Amino acid sequence: MGEVYYLDLILVVLYIVAFIIKYRSWKERYSKLYEFVEDDNDINIDDVEGDFLEEEIIRYIINKKESKYSEVIDIKDEQIKDMEEYISRWVHEIKLPISAISMILERIDDAKISTDIKNETEKINFLVNSVMYGSRATAAAEDIFISEEKLKDIVKQAIKNNAFLLIRNSIDISLDNLDHYVYTDKKWILYVLDQLINNAIKYSKENAEIKFYAEETDKYICLNIRDNGIGIAKEDIERVFNKGFTGSNGRNTIYKSTGMGLYFSKKILDKLGNSFEVQSVKNKYTLFKIKFNKISDFTTITKM
Repeated sequence: MGEVYYLDLILVVLYIVAFIIKYRSWKERYSKLYEFVEDDNDINIDDVEGDFLEEEIIRYIINKKESKYSEVIDIKDEQIKDMEEYISRWVHEIKLPISAISMILERIDDAKISTDIKNETEKINFLVNSVMYGSRATAAAEDIFISEEKLKDIVKQAIKNNAFLLIRNSIDISLDNLDHYVYTDKKWILYVLDQLINNAIKYSKENAEIKFYAEETDKYICLNIRDNGIGIAKEDIERVFNKGFTGSNGRNTIYKSTGMGLYFSKKILDKLGNSFEVQSVKNKYTLFKIKFNKISDFTTITKM
């Protein structure tokens, strides 16, 4: 019996040793996957090595999940594109009656009524454009064409786009040192400038003025847009680019803010590779800075 017990003990020891060797081998095989799980990282099929049954099962599960996820993404992308196309068509359709209203206004004899209606029509036109560009801002990378543009021409076009509201609200415009060329997408940068000008109009005071001036450094050309309106509260400065953030100004004025204009502007400028900053002192001024890099990483640059 002693020999039997001794033999059993040897078998148990061998079993434990074999188990420890097997465990270490298993742990070494899956240590990489374990680290991915611990770090909360995604596991790809290429991360699973080996031809054992366990690895085959893991690869099968990952492949099924990725296929299902890819199908869902494709469906969502298609839905977003359909919605963007619908909004784009709607915008072009709604612009027809807006243009018709503008033509009808010319036949109204009462100057005050005509001006009041024109004022509201311009606001509608601005909001319609905001809807169109806002809906495309999340996918702007697919609709960006970088070219060399004269900064002064861009600013003048933005002023022209908002001429009626600027005149209506008696806002003076100042241009200085804008004889620079920058690399940008004119369509998208005009959208951003329209947003900034519209905000300056909404939050203006008496003797309102908007100044456009540029500064040049070794690395970039900075376009400054400064107004002398009601300014932004200090506690709101860090959040003005947040989605849906309106701040105290958006809640207290007769113009109800959506909090989306600056949010979309920031997303667009990020895609264009431009820095976007804001400085403000309550009841004194607001200054927006758009920095255009001199050395561009864009692959498609066409000199106009």
